[in-house]
Amino acid sequence: MRLLSVFVFLALAATPGVQAETLQLSGQQHWLALASDRNKDVAIGIARRQYNLQDSIRVVSSQNGYFAVIAGPYQAHSIQELRKNDANNRFDELPKDALLSHGGNYIETIWHPQPKLESDRLAYSLNKAARFSAGALTLTVKVEKLGADAGYTSVDGKDGQGTFHFDLGRDVPEDQMMSAKALISDSYNQVAVVRLLPTADTPQIIITNFTGGAHCCTQTTILTRSPRSESWAAISAATLDGDGYWFEDINGDGAQELLSADNAFFYAFDSYAGSFAPLKISRLSGGRVEDISEDHSMRSRLVQDLAGMEFSAKLNPELWKSNGFLAGWVASKIRLGQGDEAWKTFIANYDKKSDFGPQSCTTGQKIDDCPADKMKPIPTPKALAQFLQDKGYNPLPKAAEAEIQ
Repeated sequence: MRLLSVFVFLALAATPGVQAETLQLSGQQHWLALASDRNKDVAIGIARRQYNLQDSIRVVSSQNGYFAVIAGPYQAHSIQELRKNDANNRFDELPKDALLSHGGNYIETIWHPQPKLESDRLAYSLNKAARFSAGALTLTVKVEKLGADAGYTSVDGKDGQGTFHFDLGRDVPEDQMMSAKALISDSYNQVAVVRLLPTADTPQIIITNFTGGAHCCTQTTILTRSPRSESWAAISAATLDGDGYWFEDINGDGAQELLSADNAFFYAFDSYAGSFAPLKISRLSGGRVEDISEDHSMRSRLVQDLAGMEFSAKLNPELWKSNGFLAGWVASKIRLGQGDEAWKTFIANYDKKSDFGPQSCTTGQKIDDCPADKMKPIPTPKALAQFLQDKGYNPLPKAAEAEIQ
């Protein structure tokens, strides 16, 4: 049986305070400086968006009081040389004011990405069980067949208080059962141990099942023994786009929050690729997964998410004309108390010619029953105002409220 330390899946999590270091370089070695800001969270948010540079990105404090987003160090005399010598095209999309620096003004690293601990997220399938232990917890997760073309996840575990067993997906409707393809694939079914409750003696078990298909979907089940409970319970979390949740300890209490993009924004006002979704932060509490995005302790993470969006628009200014970008951006601004100014920007820039978005039926019928020639796009400002209200992005900007009164 494999020994597994408690799984702390800190995808791009902050690590404040690291050991003393020397950031000043010389000769051909340079840092690639991408951005700087007096607000630490803005700098971290920009760094989080540098997906192609996550192996070398960091945020450092500077003598001038700014926080710099840098990557490297690299052996190069110029950005042109960086691009020329990079076979992976990591430097194709850089801000125009990016530069190389020896780092003479840099003081210390205040943030860098934590590596994804993929080795601690174990795959299981019809042909391979996942077995491991974490402290007093031991676990075996496997697939059991159900008929010719379906199956379910079987979990057998033991901790300091006894044994437990779950059959996940055995009693669901036939059209929701795991398919034969999903049963065989090692990459579709995974299990991890994550501490989601700061006071629990035993960490939680996270089981994810990918349904297959473009962009969608990952089903997440959380197995947990609450601090005062004598038995384990299975909690169904949201079914999400792509890989589903990732985990970060945002408030430093020793437990991980569950992070995801707000999936409601995908395809709402643009194509999937053209949609930008605000960050959604949840936690396990009272036997359910609750949305805590607007808790004050989560505010710094929301600032980071917004900063990343705005940096994407700096790299591609055409995003300010994209309804898919503007919808997610306005929602993010509302949560930070900046909705009124964001709405003005939206009204001045949105694509008035786009017919992508919510529609109404001129006959008064429900959308699902409406003849195609009777469908009519709802004006984008009205549609977005209603969408934001329905999805809980409040308080609405006053001008947005007027659209739906």
